[in-house]
Amino acid sequence: MLPAVTGTPRRIYLYWLLLLLPTLAVGVGAIQLLRRERSRLAERAALVDAARLAAVEARARLVAENVELLVGDVETGLLDTLAEAPADGLDPFLDRWERANPLVRTTFRCTADGRILRPAPETDDEKARGFKRRFAERFRDRPPWGDAVAQAASLPPAEQQKDGDALREQRKQVASNVAQVQGARRDAQALSKVGTYAPRAEAVLGMEERGAAQPAVAPPPARRGWLAWSEGGRLNLVGWLQPGGAGEVRGLELELATLVARLGGALPVEVAAGEGYVLRDEKGRVLGQAGLVPRGGPVAARVPLAADLLPGWDVGAFVEAPAGYSDPGLAGGFFLAGSLLVGIFVVAILSGGSLLLWQARRSEIEAHQKTSFVANVSHEFKTPLTTIRLYSELLEQGRVPDAARRDDYLRTIGRETQRLARLVNNALDFSRLEQGRKKYQREPLDLAAELARLLDTHGPRLAEAGLSLRRELPGGPLTLTTDRDAVGQIALNLLDNACKYAAVGREVTVQLAPRAAGGAELRVLDRGPGVPPEHRDRIFEKFHRVDDTLTAEKGGTGLGLSIARQLARGLGGDLRFEARPGGGATFVLTLP
Repeated sequence: MLPAVTGTPRRIYLYWLLLLLPTLAVGVGAIQLLRRERSRLAERAALVDAARLAAVEARARLVAENVELLVGDVETGLLDTLAEAPADGLDPFLDRWERANPLVRTTFRCTADGRILRPAPETDDEKARGFKRRFAERFRDRPPWGDAVAQAASLPPAEQQKDGDALREQRKQVASNVAQVQGARRDAQALSKVGTYAPRAEAVLGMEERGAAQPAVAPPPARRGWLAWSEGGRLNLVGWLQPGGAGEVRGLELELATLVARLGGALPVEVAAGEGYVLRDEKGRVLGQAGLVPRGGPVAARVPLAADLLPGWDVGAFVEAPAGYSDPGLAGGFFLAGSLLVGIFVVAILSGGSLLLWQARRSEIEAHQKTSFVANVSHEFKTPLTTIRLYSELLEQGRVPDAARRDDYLRTIGRETQRLARLVNNALDFSRLEQGRKKYQREPLDLAAELARLLDTHGPRLAEAGLSLRRELPGGPLTLTTDRDAVGQIALNLLDNACKYAAVGREVTVQLAPRAAGGAELRVLDRGPGVPPEHRDRIFEKFHRVDDTLTAEKGGTGLGLSIARQLARGLGGDLRFEARPGGGATFVLTLP
C-alpha cells in the first residue's frame, strides 16, 4: 500500500512544477521564434526568386534588343546597298549581288503598280517562279509602296521635308546603338555589302569605322521598307526601295537561314548557373539557345520581338528550380527540424524531471517502508525478548517451585529463542541479498530426509499454533545439488507464514515430489483466509504486508516471502502463489 501524500511529496510535486512550467514556456517561445524565422526565410526566398526572375527577364529583353538591332542592321545595310546600286546596269548588279551575298535569296524589280519586271516572266528557275508566285499573291492588289507614294503626295512640301528628316533621325538612332553588339553586327553589316562594286568598297567596308553614319551627301528622297509575313509555316522577309519616291521599285527577298545563323551572336556567351535563353520562331521552334534549356519546361520570361521585324518570334528565358536558401521548401524543413529539436529538448527535460520525481517518490516510499520495517522489527524483537526475560527471571529467582511449570517455561524460552534467531536470520539474509553478497554452498542433498527432519523439529510449534501437519513426502531419497541452509530458510519462512496467517484453517499440508523435467517441487498448502486478489501480485515485494499497521493482529516485517523468493531464484528455481481450491493458499517452490 502506498502511504498517504505528506509534506515531502508535496514539495517534490512543487519542484517538478517549477521545472515543468519554465520548460513549457521555453518550448512555446522557441516554437514561436521558429515560426517567425520560417516566415522570414519564406519572404527572403520570395524576394530572391523575384529578383532572380527580374534579372533573367531583363537579360532576355537585352537579348531581344540585340536581335532587333542585328536584324535592323541587316535590313538597313541591304537597303543602303540597294540604294547605292547604279541605275545603269542594275540587272547585272542584282545578278552579281544575288550570287555573292548569302543574305540575298532573290532580287526583283517591279513597276509602281506591282507588275513584276525581274525575274523575267520567261525564266524557268524554280526559286524565281516561287518568288513570283509569293510576290503576286502579296503585292498584286495593293503594293506597300503605292500607299507610301499616295501618302507622300498628299503631304505638303514642309511635311515631306519633315518626314525625310524623321527618317534620317531614325536611321541615326539605329546607327548610334551599333556599338552594343559590335562583333555580330559588324559581321552582319559586312555580309550585307557582299557583292557590291569594287569602287564602292570604302562605302561597304567603311561602315565599321563610320558606325553606319549618314553619307556626306544627302541621299535622294526615296521610299523604302520591309514587309514580313508567314506562308506555309515559313517566314518571308522582303525589302523594297523606290528611288526618288516614285517610279520603278527594286527590292530583295532575305535568306532567312543565313539571317538565323547570324542571330546566334546576339545570345549571351556565358550565362549564370541554372539559366538558359532561347530564340524561337512563330511556330515555337528553337533557332538558337544558350545555357540550360529544359525540354518542355516552363518559361520564366518571354519577350516578343518587334512585329515589323520578326513577327511571332520571341526570346524565352528559363530558370532552374530554386536551390539553397531560396528554396521555399527549405523554410518548412528548417521549421520541422527546429521543432523536432525543441520537442526533443522539452521531452528530455520533462522526462528527466519525471524520472527524478518518480525516483524521489520511490525513495520516499522506501523510506516509509524502512521506517515501518524498523518499527515492526523492533516490535517483533521485543515480544520474544520480553518473554525470555520474564521467564528467565522467574526461574533465576526460584519463584517457580513446580517442576512441570519450570519445564514449560524452559520450552517457551527455547521457542522464543528460535523465533528470535529466525528474525535475525531474515534480517541478515535480507541485507546480504540487497547487497548481492549472498553466497550459496551447493552440495548433494537428500531433500526428502532434510524436509522430514525440519518438520520434526518445528512440528510442536505448528501444533501450538493450532495447525495439524500432514506430510506427503516420497518414500525414498530425493537428491538434489543445492544449498541446505537456503532450502531450510525457505521452508521455515513458508511454515512461519502459515502459523501467522493460516491458523484459523487448522491444517497445513507439506507435499514434496520430483518434477518430470528434473528437480523437485515443494508445496505448502493451508486452509487459511488466503490472499486478496489485489495483493497477490505484491505479496513477494519487500516490506509488503496485507495489514501494515503496528496494531495488526499478526505481527511481521513483510520480508519472509520476499526473502524466500529471492533465495529460490538464487538457487535457480522459483516461488509462486496459487489460490487453493476450496479456500486457502498454496505456495509452490520449484528447485532445479
